[in-house]
Amino acid sequence: MALAAEERATRVKETDDLCAIDHERHFVRSVLPLPVHSREEPYQLGLWVEVPRDSFMRIYELWSDPDQANEPAFAGSLANDIPSFAPTCGLAINLYLTGPSTRPTIVVADQGHPLFHEQAAGITEHRAHEYSNFFA
Repeated sequence: MALAAEERATRVKETDDLCAIDHERHFVRSVLPLPVHSREEPYQLGLWVEVPRDSFMRIYELWSDPDQANEPAFAGSLANDIPSFAPTCGLAINLYLTGPSTRPTIVVADQGHPLFHEQAAGITEHRAHEYSNFFA
């Protein structure tokens, strides 16, 4: 949802990690890890996830809790389209809190989407570079 600066100032409450629009739509900045065949550490895409209000409030409540990783996953949907894929905005995901100094982790829930397969099977180094170019 693109908003003009004036509208954004009155309708949006945001930080680098959390965002609410009109107190009706709620978003969490998260990372989507994609295993890379030639690396020990996954490639990570920073994306926004939309969650229901009750989930957002629980995430906010746990934001600084060192035990937040014990919380069950939150259902949500991607709020970004990723170039080179069928649409990903609205794609079903599960969001896992990982700790107060790290962003939550996204796990794609829609087993029929190509992004699910990339996350499950991993990607090549070349594909990781493609992602970097998409978001540069």
